[in-house]
Amino acid sequence: MKCPICGQELRPGKKDPNYLLCYNCKKKFKIPQSAHKVQKRAEKPEPEEQKYSNIPPKEVREKREQEMRDAYDELLAVGDGKKKKKPAPKPQRREELEDEYYDDIDDEEEEKMSKAPIIILAIAIIVVAGLIAFMLLR
Repeated sequence: MKCPICGQELRPGKKDPNYLLCYNCKKKFKIPQSAHKVQKRAEKPEPEEQKYSNIPPKEVREKREQEMRDAYDELLAVGDGKKKKKPAPKPQRREELEDEYYDDIDDEEEEKMSKAPIIILAIAIIVVAGLIAFMLLR
């Protein structure tokens, strides 16, 4: 359909397909009923195209999913032959878990720290204090 003002081709609107837009005059025209029916017929036969380029077609996705399921089943079958699953531990209260966590941290810190850096730091502080006193009393 052509624009009645400038004569350019009208295009359907992206937001509202019930209106035709003229990009030259920047006007909006309502679609006549006869043109609306013709336009709907023209839109239906188009096959639905893939929207995203990074998603593979459905057949490829289904094939990969089946491969993954088969590999997972094989993994479970191998695991059944070698090891048995451990029984699940009883759930503990949250406070008990937090206490155990913080107890572990405190134990690790006490074990790792040596007394040598603390002694060296104490000696350095005494020496610096002595130098300051010597400079002031001089």
